[in-house]
Amino acid sequence: MNKEEKDLNKMRLNKAVALSGISSRRGADDLIKAGRVKVNGRVITDLSFKVSSDDEIMVDNKDASSKELKYILLNKEKGYITTVKDELNRKTIYSLLPEKYKNLKPVGRLDRDTEGLLILSNDGDFINRVIHPKNKVSKTYMVCLDGDFNTKVINYIKSKLKSGIQLDGALRKADSIKEIASSGSYKAKQCIFEIVIHEGINRQVRRMFQAVGYTVSSLKRTKIGSISLSSISREKYKEIEKN
Repeated sequence: MNKEEKDLNKMRLNKAVALSGISSRRGADDLIKAGRVKVNGRVITDLSFKVSSDDEIMVDNKDASSKELKYILLNKEKGYITTVKDELNRKTIYSLLPEKYKNLKPVGRLDRDTEGLLILSNDGDFINRVIHPKNKVSKTYMVCLDGDFNTKVINYIKSKLKSGIQLDGALRKADSIKEIASSGSYKAKQCIFEIVIHEGINRQVRRMFQAVGYTVSSLKRTKIGSISLSSISREKYKEIEKN
């Protein structure tokens, strides 16, 4: 590749750092301004600085050269935690993945008792877009409750969650909520709801239902935005391409 071709293929340093999966584009700006990024051994603080594929990029002395972007869908089972390592030696989601995917980061989390869709990626910008509440990317859950249910109770639950619950100093609302099943009878001992939210504070769905007097007996995330579990079996994964 000659000099002219290299110049045409150069990109801004913040984009190159983001493509490594270390941070989002905005986070990369902060790293650069803080003097934590080196290009070919030299600290660069100029946000307009451009790099090519031949340049060696280091962040905090760790390799941050651009890598091929990967996107994995994982159907998490109960009992796995969303972390790389656990001091209590509990099972982690990374035990379900081949070694080549161990550098991917979860796009949001699921607690140990929640199953369903997880996306993992090394695309920092993509991760930030999905998890930031301002972008209002929807997350869809199937929620199973045990208890005594009738039409009045079901309507009360839906009304309260749509109007909002105070959690962590803010009003958290369901974008939508509907009853899926209630054991096929007017007076039921179990009810299943589909709820859609766009935030993702710690154990949000469980805490919203708890606030109206019900403990979630099972919880499964089925969609993130337009991406669904589709036909992925429990504890299985597949690689996808970003649209």
